[in-house]
Amino acid sequence: TISGTGEMDSWALNSPWSEHSAEIIKVIIEKGVTAIGEQAFADCTALTSATISDSVTSIGDYAFYSCDSLTTITIPDSVTSIGDKAFSDFTGLTTITIPDSVTSIGDEAFSDCISLTTITIPDRVTSIGDSVFCYCVSLTSITIPDSVTSIGSNAFTNCGSLATITINNPECTIYDSEITISDTAEIR
Repeated sequence: TISGTGEMDSWALNSPWSEHSAEIIKVIIEKGVTAIGEQAFADCTALTSATISDSVTSIGDYAFYSCDSLTTITIPDSVTSIGDKAFSDFTGLTTITIPDSVTSIGDEAFSDCISLTTITIPDRVTSIGDSVFCYCVSLTSITIPDSVTSIGSNAFTNCGSLATITINNPECTIYDSEITISDTAEIR
């Protein structure tokens, strides 16, 4: 249980509980905490439940990286930014809804989520980072709202099941050479 007020610390390599990371099965972020620190729960391979309070506004880089046993996660409506690789390398996560409050999704935020079949991107997101969904081999379709003005390189690399990418903004700049759409969007 993480309690208190303000932002959690970030850890470059190891959190104070990292030597027990394989034993942690439940995480509760209590009201008052405003940011989940970088690498806070990285490699908590037994983690099956994460409750995030609605006081949290940002999820740091690698915050839940490689939490293989976590199959669902609810991101509260208070969160505005999701850091690089925040939910990367999940083998069990099948679906995720990004709340309407999110405006920023970091590089590789959901990469290597091999069981992820659906994801909803809200209308306030303005850019999708590099390699955000790469190696999401079970992802079948995705709709990019018209608020998105750029899609990073390799965003959908090795998404073998992805049959449909709907991009609603014809002015969207796409840096991913694997996306082939009509001439209404610029491909770089």
